[in-house]
Order: sequence, then structure tokens, then C-alpha cells
Amino acid sequence: MTGSTHLPDGPGTEPADPLDLLIVGAGMSGIDLAHHVHRAFPDWRWEIHDVHDDLGGTWHTFRYPGIRSDSDMATFGFPFRPWPHDSTLGNGEDIKEYIRDTAREAGALDRLQLGSWVADADWRSDVQMYRVTCRNADGERIVWARRVHFGSGYYSHSEGFRPEFPGENDFRGRIIHPQQWPEDLDYAGRRFVVIGSGATAVTLVPALAELGADVTMLQRTPSYIGPLPGKDVISAVWRRLLPAPWDHRVARLNHGARDTAQFVIAQRLPWLFKAALRAMQRRYLPAEEIDRHFTPPYRPWDQRVCKAPDGDIFRVMRRGAARVVTGHIDRFTESGIRLTTGEHVDADVIITATGLRLQVFGGGTLSIDGEPLDVPSLATYRGMMLAGVPNVSFTVGYINSSWTLRADLVSRYMVRLWGSGEEVYAPRMPDGPADQLLLDFDAGYIRRDGHLFPKQGAARPWRYVQNFLVEIPELAFGDQRREMAFGEDVVLTGARRAPGAGGAAVREVTEMSDDDEVARS
Repeated sequence: MTGSTHLPDGPGTEPADPLDLLIVGAGMSGIDLAHHVHRAFPDWRWEIHDVHDDLGGTWHTFRYPGIRSDSDMATFGFPFRPWPHDSTLGNGEDIKEYIRDTAREAGALDRLQLGSWVADADWRSDVQMYRVTCRNADGERIVWARRVHFGSGYYSHSEGFRPEFPGENDFRGRIIHPQQWPEDLDYAGRRFVVIGSGATAVTLVPALAELGADVTMLQRTPSYIGPLPGKDVISAVWRRLLPAPWDHRVARLNHGARDTAQFVIAQRLPWLFKAALRAMQRRYLPAEEIDRHFTPPYRPWDQRVCKAPDGDIFRVMRRGAARVVTGHIDRFTESGIRLTTGEHVDADVIITATGLRLQVFGGGTLSIDGEPLDVPSLATYRGMMLAGVPNVSFTVGYINSSWTLRADLVSRYMVRLWGSGEEVYAPRMPDGPADQLLLDFDAGYIRRDGHLFPKQGAARPWRYVQNFLVEIPELAFGDQRREMAFGEDVVLTGARRAPGAGGAAVREVTEMSDDDEVARS
């Protein structure tokens, strides 16, 4: 566990001595920004707060067997620090240590406040800075900061989506959600049923099989699953052709361009994408198995395509250590699950890999002069700032590609803006409507909770596009004064009280400091 060396009476305790920046979240997004701030503003005073008892975000809190990235590490890793392993995907423990090493180099470990939940960030017009309410096991701490950036992602860290199934109380075995994975679980010779077909289920099935379990993946609807090489061939080739650091930069661009091209092909020529994917799957499974269990009714990339390094899920199926059942659940029974077809799936342990819950700004509130804002009614600018809300920003990555590709673009954009010398800044209110979902993707977790987020408009800069190649020139080199106001020209958004809000949100300290799992991002 990483501790904090910050003293409570240090910078930020008074408006006359504020922090230059407070970063919320010590996962990939927060540490990426910390790196850029450390290099660009060596004299700044800043802190990074995380609600958990160690850094790493998802990679600290998700602890189920086999936990790994679902994007290649050439793009999911930091562009300024090459992934030190030759694997295409990264396992959770290695990613966490990679984040820690990066944080150490950026000086973030000395500025890290653990077990600190940012409950409210309140812009005070009279002093032109934020009064940030932080809660920890010792109580409440107020921090004054000129700027606040949320690198806390958009998944809930304390709970996943868990539907209620008929007959649950009849089941004599154990029911587990991946976000609350126990340490005392036996695997060998036991019958595990994994409900779901997304990235978590696709990761769990081969991992449980390797631990000696008899595994069944029970899915209502198939997902697209793409086998990919376990070792990063693209990066290996560029390492042979180019010297460092150009090999990593070109490999990252190569991976990013490939992913963008695959998405475009999947959306515009879905038959071609399906044919290529099927050809890869046929190396492992017969055609009838693919037709029955791995041919979704929707277009590829309408939902995220899952990754299977070296086809691991197909290989455990081929050798009989795992199987897939496609059908609808009727009810749980004493010994497993009965489907609507009458088929019974025996189980000793049922894993509900049924999805995620979303959370805005780490569960805290945004306020102006003490009035909490109605976040879903706000308009986003470039998917990283809010119209009429000064000096606050946030990181949202790509949904259809690597999160960190965009996270690093956001970090570089904000550092350029801060380096302009403007002390107070905010996007102007858009002329047209901003009524479209910020997370524009047909996935279950977004359909459930996407309405909780601020909205985006129909065109840039009020909309962010799911295209790395398009955003590179805009975010890395584009005009930063477009639709922006500075200093006295900033017009604050109307302080609309959030429905049911009576001040800063309240959360029990025991909830903040526990080891509840976090959703992957």
C-alpha cells in the first residue's frame, strides 16, 4: 500500500494559499495527468486524491481471477512510458505496478491522499477558486484549489449491476458478483456458472478453467469475441525497425490506427468484419458452435468487441474444460439454474457478471457558490469541460478503443490551456441544443445510467467523436480559445440545484475505505 506524506496544514488549507490543482483519482487518467503537470509546471502545488487505500483505480480494486486489460497495452499504456512486457494485453497486477512506477517518477506518491473522497467541489466566485470538501476516516477536510480535474472515470467503484433472479433464495451454493470477489473461494472440481458474455465473463471463463473449475458461461445474447496474439507482434516489429523512443510512438499510432480502422469497417462494412472474425474463430471451433454461441444479432461494435489472447476462451472450450449455453433464465433452483427451455445448468457457484453501474465525478457534487449543480442538464465541451462551470475538467476515454489514447490527449490539452496564463476559464454556453448522451454507445450499462451524465451537442466542439485520428489534430494542436471565455468574460451557468440535493453529498467513511471492487474501464 502507498501512503501519503502530505501534512494537513500544508498548501490548500486557506484561500490565501491554494493548491494550483487538485486531481481526483489515482488510476490511469489521474497519473497520466500528474506526469504532464509534473513536467510542465514544476513549481505548481498539487495533490491527487483517491477514495481507495492504494493507487491503481480499477487495477487495485478488481481482483477476480484473470483480470486483464481489454485493450492492447501499446495504446492502453502511457505514451511516454512503454509497457515493459511483451504481452498484448496486461494483467491487473502488472498494470497496477506500472501505474505505481509512473506515479513515482511524476512525484505523485508524495502528493497522494488515499482514502479521501471528494464529496463536493464548490466554485466560490468571491475568491475565484474551489472550496473542495474531502472526507476520510478522520472526518472532513477542506481544500482550496484554483483548478479541479476529475480523473475518476465513469464506473461506480462500490457496486456493479446485479439483477434479482427468481428463486435466488432456493440456491444452496454461493452467488458472487465479480466486483465483490472473495479470497476464500475453492475452484478445483467445483461447478461454476458465469452469467454474462461481456469482457468480464470472457476473461473469467478461461481463468477459472485453468484453476481446475468446471465452467459454464450462460449468456442470453452472444458477444463478438476476437482472438488476438498473446504477444504484441506489432510493437516487436517496430522495435526492430526503429530506435527508442520512436519505436513506441510509431507502434502506438499503428495500434490506434488499426483499432480505428476496425471500428469504421465494423460499422460501415459489417459483413466484412464478421467474415474476418469468423475466419479467426474457425481455427478453434466448428462452424455450428460459432453459429449457436458466437454470432450476435447486432452489428459489430454496436457493443464492445471482447478480446481473447491466443483464443484462450475457445481453447478451454475445445478441450472440454468449459462450455457455453445460450438461453433465458427461468429461475434459480437448489442446485443451479433452470432455463425457459427446461434445460437445467448445474452449479456450485454462480458468478453474476451482469454488468456495471455508472457514476459521475466519483459520486460527489459540483456546486457554484454553495448551490449544487444539476449535472445531467449541463453541456460538455470537447468531452472534457462543462459550459459555464469555471476551472473544472474531467477525463473520458474512448468507448470503442483504448481509454488511455484519449486520456492522454485530454491531459495534454488541459496542460496547454493552463500554460496559456489564463487564471479563470470556462466554455461559453452553446448556441444550439446539447441534449445527446455523452456516452453514445449501445451497451447495457449506458442504457441504464447514461442519463446521469452531462450532455453533448450534435457537432464539435460540443461533441467528442470516437475517433483517435480525428481528435489528434484537434486536441493536441487545435485552437483552445474557440467557444471559450476567460477572466471577467466568464458567465457562470445558472446554479440549478440538483434534484433532492441539500448540500454536499454524504457517504459513510466505512464505505470509502473498504475493498469493494471497481469496474474496469
